[in-house]
Amino acid sequence: MNRRPKSNGADTDRAIGRLVREGTIASVDLDAGKAVVDFGDGSTSRPIDWNMQAGDTTIWLAPTVGQQVSVVSPEGDDERAYIDACFPSSTYAPLFLGAAVGIKFKDGAVVKYDPETHRLSFDLPGSAEITAPDGVTLNANVSIQGDLACSGTVTADVDVVGAGKSLKGHVHTKVTAGQALSGAPQ
Repeated sequence: MNRRPKSNGADTDRAIGRLVREGTIASVDLDAGKAVVDFGDGSTSRPIDWNMQAGDTTIWLAPTVGQQVSVVSPEGDDERAYIDACFPSSTYAPLFLGAAVGIKFKDGAVVKYDPETHRLSFDLPGSAEITAPDGVTLNANVSIQGDLACSGTVTADVDVVGAGKSLKGHVHTKVTAGQALSGAPQ
């Protein structure tokens, strides 16, 4: 006759209690990709992984010290524990963007896409850089507010207009033969 060993009810309760625990990020090791969680009962986790999307597309989103999180330990095994999710708090409030999707960064920068208005927006406190060795193609009407500098050639298939003067179609007055200079374009 097969008999199962008697289990200690306290051990079972402890294992169940360790399946999912709440805590606060105590430290983050960005080089190792691990964080330590303080469970608030005098215990902390060992350095453990945080949940990230990893596959053909990988997303690196490190937790922040002081952030409230949940820690999952499959079968109550602390050696397999990982940080699964974070909880909004007064310190780390959600963005409340409605149907839009966004990312807010520590310095206040926000990248947002609103599927209802079909608008992608960047609100940056600093600068932006695009590195694309094969080029960038914009299929749009582009409006620039501010100065534009170019270190290479500017080519236009149709025309370039500056202050109402067409580069292609303007004329010069006061033209005389020889080495004299023409007047300003009209």
